[in-house]
Amino acid sequence: MTAVVRPSLLSELERRFRLVTFVTTMVPTMGALGLQFVTFALTARGLGIEQFGRYTAVLAIVGIAVELVGLGGGDLVVRAVARDRASFGRYFAKMLFLIALTLPLVIGGGLLLALGPMQLDMSPLSLALALLAEVLVARISTSLELVMVAHGDTARAGWLRVSVVCVRLALAFGFFFVADLHDLDEWILAVLAQSLAATAICIAVGIRCYGGPRWERLGEEAGSGAAFCVNQTARASQSNMDRVVLARFADEAALGAYGAASRILQLGLFPIQVVTRILYPKFFQKGAQGIGASLAFAVKTAPALALVGAVSGAGVALAAMLAPTVLGKVFAGATDTAGRLAIAMPFIALQYPAADALTGAGMQSLRAVIYGVSAVGFGFLMVFGARLGGIDGLVWAFIAGHGAVAVALWLTAFVQWRRRR
Repeated sequence: MTAVVRPSLLSELERRFRLVTFVTTMVPTMGALGLQFVTFALTARGLGIEQFGRYTAVLAIVGIAVELVGLGGGDLVVRAVARDRASFGRYFAKMLFLIALTLPLVIGGGLLLALGPMQLDMSPLSLALALLAEVLVARISTSLELVMVAHGDTARAGWLRVSVVCVRLALAFGFFFVADLHDLDEWILAVLAQSLAATAICIAVGIRCYGGPRWERLGEEAGSGAAFCVNQTARASQSNMDRVVLARFADEAALGAYGAASRILQLGLFPIQVVTRILYPKFFQKGAQGIGASLAFAVKTAPALALVGAVSGAGVALAAMLAPTVLGKVFAGATDTAGRLAIAMPFIALQYPAADALTGAGMQSLRAVIYGVSAVGFGFLMVFGARLGGIDGLVWAFIAGHGAVAVALWLTAFVQWRRRR
């Protein structure tokens, strides 16, 4: 009798633990979601639609640049700690070293993109400082989140996100309403000061919680890190390429309205990111048994992710209805645009389990190839949609592109499974 009851009891305890982990992670994440929406609203109203349009274009570059910085060092930490927590110090040092090495190069590349193909009407100094401020704080805070998730501290990772958002919210409130400032260049300087302080605090928290970096053998596994980097950068390109393209083909007011819609969509990605970050280390554990085990786990989790994507999409559409009231009547065009962009949310959610199944089974290079090719195709599709149908064409190109990437990832995972069966 004991032999029969014990596995059932363990299964029930595991199920309850997963539920508690999900709830304790989602509570701070949903709080961060609401706070970030308020911060976004304060920033959009404070800067006005034209200045916000320019800043939106900068943030689109940031979304791609942040994944290039570090060359996948954060993902290497997750993989290493998921398998052996004693290796944290060495991989933590490697992550910090790669961030310091690549940050100036990525900022320079982003500056060339903004002043060249995008033709942004901003001074080179303001652009460089804006990129530095946003990329630095995003990269360090995201990397610390990954470190916490790798150690199983998913709730702590959620509260970290809340803390970072609260700091930016306080800055926006103080800048736009207390000090009554509205100049974009002055806002960039304020964000830079906040970014430097937050970066130092995040590194100190990481050392306090998990130990300091060990500076040894930093040059190994460069290929694995690069594969993670290509994958993450390509995926970020899918989420930000639309505004990069639109910056060239639309005026600042249209870009500001579309940027507001896109920003609402970005907020809707939070719940998907939470679920995938909880599951991400488990794919490495399943993948140690081969692609069959990791793909089976992907199939098991896919319905839940699709549901989270659909609910998040509905939330984006509802939040977009508040755009004229919260942001001002000049942002009224963001409502319809965000509602249509939300159609892509389930497709975005379904990309993760198939892609993580490949990564967990040691096929990160194959995943990187798929995302790399899709990023190029995505760019051409965005340009074609914008040239053919303006903002409407860009929106439908965005939806079609994400659907095609999801299909490609699942087909590849099943093909690899059949080959190795």
